[in-house]
Amino acid sequence: MALVSYVSDEDANPKVQPIFAAMEKALGVVPNVFRAMAHNPEMLQGFLALNNTLPKTKLDGRLRELAYIITSERNDCAYCLHHHRVLGKGAGLTDRQVNETSNFEESDAYDDLQRLVMRYADQATRNIHVEDALFAQLKESLTDRELIELAMTVGLANLTNRVTGTLRMELP
Repeated sequence: MALVSYVSDEDANPKVQPIFAAMEKALGVVPNVFRAMAHNPEMLQGFLALNNTLPKTKLDGRLRELAYIITSERNDCAYCLHHHRVLGKGAGLTDRQVNETSNFEESDAYDDLQRLVMRYADQATRNIHVEDALFAQLKESLTDRELIELAMTVGLANLTNRVTGTLRMELP
């Protein structure tokens, strides 16, 4: 059970009501993480503004979702894993790629760049600092913009993992 309540449509602040309505229309449901964040409408709006930049990155969506999934695995965040496995498929990942991330080093489902991105997400999540050699390899394939987007994706995943995990959010 979640440690905080979820804001209902009826109890939502007037600033939040159109956000909930748009989510309901687009997704068929308002995810509980956003219902919880709605206790502070400004934080919800700020989080959504940043979160909504993810689909607009130059970084390939498959790489972005692999990074998010690895981060969520390392943080044992079932809530985010559920959502980002679905998003990963929407971005073009295969069932194998979505389901074999815990064994990505040995799996033949991934190419070299995908493995580098997953190593980055792993190291950045576990240690914050990433090995210089790994970063140099990533820099051979990704632009500075894409590297920033990768770092922001992993950072945002860590933030979301900690919010949903520590507050024991339930699906949806």
